[in-house]
Amino acid sequence: MNSNSESRPIAPESTTPLWRDPNFLVLWCVGGMNSTGRWLEMLVIAIFVYDMTSSPLWVSSMLMLRLLPLSIFGIFGGVVAERFKRWSILKCASGTVLLLSLSLWWLASSGSLEIWHVGAASFISGLVWSTDFPVRRTLMGDIAGPSRVARAMSLDILAGSSTRVIGPLAGGLLYQYIGMQGAFLLTACLYLIGLTALFVRRKLPAEATHTPEPVLATIKSGFTHLRESPVLPPILAITIVFNLWGFPFVSLIPVFGKEVLTLSDAAVGMLASAEGVGALIGAIALSVFAQSRHARYLYVGGVLAYSIFSFAFAQSYTVWLSAALLLLVGLVSAAFGSMQSALILMNSPPGRERQMMGLLAVCIGSAPLGFLHIGLLADWLGTPTATAISAVEGAIALGLVVWRWPGVLSVQPNS
Repeated sequence: MNSNSESRPIAPESTTPLWRDPNFLVLWCVGGMNSTGRWLEMLVIAIFVYDMTSSPLWVSSMLMLRLLPLSIFGIFGGVVAERFKRWSILKCASGTVLLLSLSLWWLASSGSLEIWHVGAASFISGLVWSTDFPVRRTLMGDIAGPSRVARAMSLDILAGSSTRVIGPLAGGLLYQYIGMQGAFLLTACLYLIGLTALFVRRKLPAEATHTPEPVLATIKSGFTHLRESPVLPPILAITIVFNLWGFPFVSLIPVFGKEVLTLSDAAVGMLASAEGVGALIGAIALSVFAQSRHARYLYVGGVLAYSIFSFAFAQSYTVWLSAALLLLVGLVSAAFGSMQSALILMNSPPGRERQMMGLLAVCIGSAPLGFLHIGLLADWLGTPTATAISAVEGAIALGLVVWRWPGVLSVQPNS
């Protein structure tokens, strides 16, 4: 199906609050429901796999499988978004994860659930998630317009941060008192709500029709525009740094809880939710006070502070200090997360936003290497040492990026 009639919605500049736009609210709701399901699944799958194997590497491998499709297929996300109706893509994606959750619920209820089942489901879920950046978030940027895109991304991170509290909390409780079947039944309900919301959106005006470029030409032109930009390469490089040496740390939080702090499953969920509490606080502050001109400082500073706080977390052996440090980790991750998509959208050549968001998805897809790296280190040296080493490596890599592209530490023009 060609997307000519829905090529790119026109978003006239407006001072109307985004929360009053029904289409923005639909996309915000879908993101919130799907994100809650993802964080819940990540927590219960991590506990399930650790209980089955006692291996940090196996635990991190489940998240590696979830993100692997971004590195393999992420480049095609923008191409798909150019050629098909983006609202239809979102409906197919939501329907797919709904069917996956129902399948895992049935397997868990019948006592047939095995590690390879959750591994395969993680990979397919990751394939669906690879549409989020070039499709859902680009639609949000279209609706918001350039002057409100940083605020739009902050509101999206606000929803995502809330789910990082709710998902692990619910997952830990359900896993301890009901089991995997209860967790996957809840995720199925969440995905059903998101799918239903997609059918209540309003029509958007469209730009003039055009004939999409051939697939290979589209990909080639995306890399050409990337090379010509003075800002996009360091933004994407910092995304790679975060996904190689920052984000993989979260896969070991359940291992810390079970192995280092000897917590129950429900308590592990509470510990993991502390990171979400920090992210929620940060997202609220950013949604109120964030200004586009500060986006680059928040982006770089968020990654540096993330490395510092995750290094400190690796030295903690008490529950309350660990929870406090996770709260700080979440706080600074909100700065990085909210500015990541906003900076790509603000600095992309006109009409190339979806291609650049597809490249962003590819860079996020570098995370499987990070999960493999930290998982192997944890098996060899122990979870705390692996976390500390990864944090130091990330801080050094960030410094090299800033040294190579010092312009990334400058005021972001409003455009």
